[in-house]
Amino acid sequence: MAFFELICALYFVFNFQYALRSFEILVRLYFLILPIILLFLPMFYIYLLSVTTVSFRFKQKYLWHFLPAFVILLANLPFLFASYQERLAYISHSFDSANYNSVILYLTVVYVVGIFGVLSAQLVYYFYMAVKLYKSHRKYIENHYSFTENISLNWIVALMASLVLFFISNQMLYMFGIDHSFFSPLYYNIVMLGITLFMGYYALYQRDLKPSELSLSFVASESVEIPDVLPVNANVGNVLSTEEQVVAAEENVTVKDENEDDEKVEETKSQGKYVGSALSTEHKMLLVKRLEALMFEEKIFVNDSLSVEDVANRLGTNSKYVSQVINEQYGKNFYNYINSYRVEEAQKLLLSGGMEKYTILGIAQMVGFGSKSSFNSSFKRITGLTPSEFMKANGS
Repeated sequence: MAFFELICALYFVFNFQYALRSFEILVRLYFLILPIILLFLPMFYIYLLSVTTVSFRFKQKYLWHFLPAFVILLANLPFLFASYQERLAYISHSFDSANYNSVILYLTVVYVVGIFGVLSAQLVYYFYMAVKLYKSHRKYIENHYSFTENISLNWIVALMASLVLFFISNQMLYMFGIDHSFFSPLYYNIVMLGITLFMGYYALYQRDLKPSELSLSFVASESVEIPDVLPVNANVGNVLSTEEQVVAAEENVTVKDENEDDEKVEETKSQGKYVGSALSTEHKMLLVKRLEALMFEEKIFVNDSLSVEDVANRLGTNSKYVSQVINEQYGKNFYNYINSYRVEEAQKLLLSGGMEKYTILGIAQMVGFGSKSSFNSSFKRITGLTPSEFMKANGS
C-alpha cells in the first residue's frame, strides 16, 4: 500500500504540473505518466493478496502483473527521441493537421490503446479477481476467526464500485468532448484524491493474517505428526477418561500445510468435504467434549481476538480438525459457532439484573465482541431481536 500511495503521489504531481502548464518539466517526463497509471490496479491487487494471505511474501510470478505497464513504457520511448517542439505540441495538444506528424500520431495511438484498451482490460480483470478474492477471504475468516474487525474486506466492495463508476463517468466526459472543460479536471482530481485517501485510511487499519505458533509449526514441514496423547488442560481434564486418552493415543494422523501455494482451503458445511479425513469418530467425539469444556467451563469465547488456531492450540490438534468438528457436529463455521456462545452469554447477562450501569457496547465487550455493530448483527441473527428489543421483551 505504501508503494501504491507513492505511485498515486507521483501521478498527482504530474497532474499538478499539467494544471500549472509547467510544460518545461513535463516535456522530459511525460512518457512516464501512462505506465504509472497502468501500475495502479496491479499494485492494488497485490496489496489485496498481501492482506488475505497468511505470512505473505512477494513472489517473482507477481511481476507479470506489471508487464502491461512495462510494455507501454517501452512503446513510449520514441517520445524521448522526438524534437522539443514535437513533444511540446503533443503534451499541450497545440498541434493541428499541418504538424500532426508520424511521431505525434504514434504517441497518440499508444495513449489511446493504453487508456481505452489496456486500462479497460485491467479494470475488468482486476475487478473480477478482487471480487473472487473477497469472497474467498470472507469464507476464510468465517472459518478461522471469531471476529471480522480490521480483517474483513467489506470496504473493498465500496471501493471497487466507486472505481467502476468513476471510470465510466470519466470516459463519458471524454466521449462527449467536455474532458478539457474546467469541470472535468476538477471532478477527476477530487474523485481520484478521495479514492486514494479512502484506500490509505482503511489500509492503515487492515490487519495482516498471521498464523499462531502452532500453525507455524505445521507450515515448517510438509506433514507434521500430531502428538500421540492430546495434552490435557487442568481445567478440562475431568472430562477425559483413561479410555478416551487411549483412543487419542491410537490416533496417528498428519496434516497438510493449509497455505500451500498461498491458496486458502474453502471449508463448507457439507460433510462430503471431509471424505477421506484421518479424523476417526472416536477422536472426533473426544475433540467435541474438550471443545465444549473450553466453552462452558473456561469460556474462552470472551477473548475478542480468538482464532481457530488458538482453539486448536489449546486442544493439542490442528485447525483443520477443529473446523471439521465444528462444521460436522454443529453445522456452523467457526465465526458463527463462537458468536453463538457470546450471544448466549450476553443473554444471561442482560437477564441477570444489575447490568443497568453497563452500555450495550460494554456488555458486548464483556462477552468477546470487538464492536457494537458485530454484536448487534450476531445477536439479531441468532435471536431474531436486537439487544435493546430483547431487553424490552424481557422487561429489563
